[in-house]
Amino acid sequence: MRHLHARSLALLVASCLLAAACGGSDDTGDDAPTTTASSSAATGTGTATDDTTGDGAGGVAAGGDDASGDAAPIDRTGEVIRVGYVNNEGGNISLPELRIGGEVAIKVINDAGGIHGARIEPVVCLSDGTPESAINCAIKLIEEDVDMAYMGVELGSEAAFGLWLDAGIPYVSSHSWGQTERNSPGAFLLHVATGAFAVGPAKTFSELGIDHIAVVVQDSSNALDFMDNIIAPVLAHYGIEMERIVVDIAAPDWTAAIAAAQSAGVEGMMGQLDEFGCIGMVGSAAASGFDKPIFAGSCTLYIGVLGSAAVGTYTQGDQWVPWVAEFAPPEIQERLAEYADHMTAAGHEQLIEGFAIAPYGAWREIEFILETIEGPITSDSITEAFATAGETPGWFGPNLRCGQAPWPPESSHCMSHIMVWQVVEADDGSLRRIVIGDGLFDAYELSGL
Repeated sequence: MRHLHARSLALLVASCLLAAACGGSDDTGDDAPTTTASSSAATGTGTATDDTTGDGAGGVAAGGDDASGDAAPIDRTGEVIRVGYVNNEGGNISLPELRIGGEVAIKVINDAGGIHGARIEPVVCLSDGTPESAINCAIKLIEEDVDMAYMGVELGSEAAFGLWLDAGIPYVSSHSWGQTERNSPGAFLLHVATGAFAVGPAKTFSELGIDHIAVVVQDSSNALDFMDNIIAPVLAHYGIEMERIVVDIAAPDWTAAIAAAQSAGVEGMMGQLDEFGCIGMVGSAAASGFDKPIFAGSCTLYIGVLGSAAVGTYTQGDQWVPWVAEFAPPEIQERLAEYADHMTAAGHEQLIEGFAIAPYGAWREIEFILETIEGPITSDSITEAFATAGETPGWFGPNLRCGQAPWPPESSHCMSHIMVWQVVEADDGSLRRIVIGDGLFDAYELSGL
């Protein structure tokens, strides 16, 4: 798996999906034609279902324009829904899978008839993650008269976010990429809020009977803010004492970090780190004989790199994914298999276990919300649909509650659930992940925030 991260990814460590594995490909799309603002790309369906959390957190989400059985079916044949699709590719951060997964889903949606006959047309703009590039993409796509903005990943979103809102264009993504969008009308972040990533470790250590841990972060303003203002109060809620260990991003001394944790007499350690950081922390801990429980944030790449040294460590995620499919509810297992089939058919089999699953699932969820619109599909009606959606089906995880602020401190997020996995060695010597407890749980209810 090719690792494309640079220093900028540290900003995501405590805030979003990209604290997980960073697999990648330079592939720029599948075989379907699309419209681009700055590059070529490709274009992907979903059905409403019952609770898919595995923990009873959801429910049957009513939906569809003719859900009551009384209304005449809507026919949008010939209509086009233009979506400005922004993704960071080609710069220090290059994650084409966060575009490709969405494009595959959009193609599936279109091939199955679109949104009551309307075709989704992604207009792609590739950004390098800088504020200037984010602004340029926003301006280009607004001029293209798109109906909605979707961010695969946009690390420069803070600079461009206001342009989208000023233009009246709804801003949608699977996760948050900047501070302002987390609490803003017009922004809809479908998956789990940032703060949930502090609850998984706190809950796990508490259940292990551990009340004194080291928290290791890389030295960035975002990571330090997350440590002091989210991790610390969540740990305090669980009665867990925290030793604060900060490592230099450019030249981390992991041996010194582990030594500091050992000298403090901690009973466990957690990291909010990028993949390089997780590899350094877990690898150095093993080399130093640190045998206490380690929670490696949301990282996954370290498992394959470190092999047996990763056994026993914990990690977390907000969706059922292929590597824990056996623990998922049956309907989720079917969707994961379908996702793998669609990715393979599109020529992206190598991305199935990477980030592509996030935009793929997000677009299957977006499909359902768009189908609830009864009048013309416009920027205003899309915004209204998200804001008033209520509980709607999650594709690979819990049902969404867009517009209901399930994580009040980050009100734009539509979800507050997360699950914890542990790395174990299978009978054949291979490494696998098992789900701890009952799977997805509502992290906000357990956060103490």
